[in-house]
Amino acid sequence: MPMPGHRRRIGRGGQETGGLGPNRWPRVTWIEVAVTVEFTIHTWEAYTPAARRRVLSELDVADRAALADLPPGAYHIGLIRGKPRDAAAALATAVERRGGIVRRRGDAWLVAASLGGWWQGIAAARASGVPGGCELARRVEACLIEDGGQAQGDMPCRDRVLPVGRRTAIMGVLNVTPDSFSDGGLHLHPEAALARAREMVAEGVDVIDIGGESSRPGAEPVSAAEELARVLPVVERLAGEVTVPLSVDTYKAEVAERALAAGAHMINDISALRFDPGMAEVVAAHEVPVVLMHMQGTPRDMQRNPIYEAVVPDILDFLDTAIGRALAAGVHRDLILVDPGIGFGKTLSHNLEILRDLDAFRLTGCPVLVGPSRKSFIGNILDLPPLLRLEGTAATVALGVKAGVSVVRVHDVEAIRRTARVADAIVRGYRPARAFLSLGANLGDPVAQLREAVRRIRTMPGTRLVACSSVYRTEPVGPVAQDWFFNLVVEIETELDPVRLVAEGLRIEAELGRRRMMRWGPRVIDIDLVLYGEERVDRPDCRVPHPESHRRRFVLQPLVELAPDVRWRGRTAREHLDHLPPGQALEYWGPLYDTAG
Repeated sequence: MPMPGHRRRIGRGGQETGGLGPNRWPRVTWIEVAVTVEFTIHTWEAYTPAARRRVLSELDVADRAALADLPPGAYHIGLIRGKPRDAAAALATAVERRGGIVRRRGDAWLVAASLGGWWQGIAAARASGVPGGCELARRVEACLIEDGGQAQGDMPCRDRVLPVGRRTAIMGVLNVTPDSFSDGGLHLHPEAALARAREMVAEGVDVIDIGGESSRPGAEPVSAAEELARVLPVVERLAGEVTVPLSVDTYKAEVAERALAAGAHMINDISALRFDPGMAEVVAAHEVPVVLMHMQGTPRDMQRNPIYEAVVPDILDFLDTAIGRALAAGVHRDLILVDPGIGFGKTLSHNLEILRDLDAFRLTGCPVLVGPSRKSFIGNILDLPPLLRLEGTAATVALGVKAGVSVVRVHDVEAIRRTARVADAIVRGYRPARAFLSLGANLGDPVAQLREAVRRIRTMPGTRLVACSSVYRTEPVGPVAQDWFFNLVVEIETELDPVRLVAEGLRIEAELGRRRMMRWGPRVIDIDLVLYGEERVDRPDCRVPHPESHRRRFVLQPLVELAPDVRWRGRTAREHLDHLPPGQALEYWGPLYDTAG
């Protein structure tokens, strides 16, 4: 497979040159010569014995023999065929120094190593300066990431989703502890914790991480009973109230089990499933996402002279093993996130090196979570206490977005969300989604209900009201005799994912008094998600485009007023309206007043 050529500059005598004459002007005529390098790359994950057998079955007899005695940590096997001899040699030498296995037959290189070994090989190929080195490094890196199937969309969290492939997700810290390093004691009482959680939702948080045991340096462990007494009341209250996923920061299987039963959606384990042998089974049984974090030692002793052979490769190998541990227990591959553990058993120089090479952790094929918020490395740089470290946190988050981080765990939700959105726009070209909501009401004062619903839609986090149609009075459909409905459509721009957007609509309906007792019956307010960009979603709780939207005159008429050319199901809104057979009666009522207020 041809790759972009390495370009050399050749002087008239055929000699490669870059010198300047005595007057500092070049004395040669430059001729661009492309050096073409051809190769193919295949990589495979082999975390379990069964996976290794499958990989070996795809290789020929000689290659299988070469990998007969794989070391336990060599979870990633690669086969490089072709011409990049010098580049492959540079990669192979670095991999072998890290303890990986390399076998060469002609133009084929067979490599088996841990992710730490592969990362050192990638770095060596990139820095080699030989033809094909950078391209080989890039393509090996891409293959390893692809093996893990890194999420490109939303990660399911039970009845919620985590938008890890959509944009940078914001995880808000909610410590219900007396001794956390930054906010210990502030939210220890359940009512204070609930108030802060509601505040974070309004600020645009994507997931709330609830912790009942401090993991600051030097912290003493607490019992499962004490941790549950702090965490459960908050989880139980929030699970029925907020529309964002709830994460529980714990390494204890008992706490995880009880919290998940109470309505939590994911687990954040600072031990990467090491401290409690039952944790992996709990996560697997509930089929929830889990964060696997690196830590050297325990919170009590982690900052006592932490030492690494090579900090980034060492952490990669740790996370590599943790992923294998999770998969062996039955955890779904696409429900694993990894966290390099900033500040957990690291010096200032270790933390800075990790942050410089954050893109390395994408090799795991898992969404990468980073928690730099108010950490001591920022304080060491700026000589500031925790509450004055916002700008340092924001700088770290922006650079993390550039490196491909998927989730940032922070205390200052609103400011960091804004930081991340600007970085997302620059790095990923991210823009909020264009969506259309259909609203209807026929109980009480329907127009007043519509006005209030539109007002509340305008206050949804990360959402801007673009336009509101006129109100139309429409004959009800279905078998139930009732008053005519008043309907309209609003256009919004939103950062919320479709599932969250539907949940927000249901929340507004409930707050305005809707009770779902009769299909096709009268209602105080009804809010349906009609279109969400060009996305297609088919879940029991969220179907986009709305499956009946192209057949409903009370949706199409106000939608045509706002966006006649928007398309779905092969037609524009106007075309859908024009193709409707005669049926439901619809009358123009007038504009919805006071929407600007």
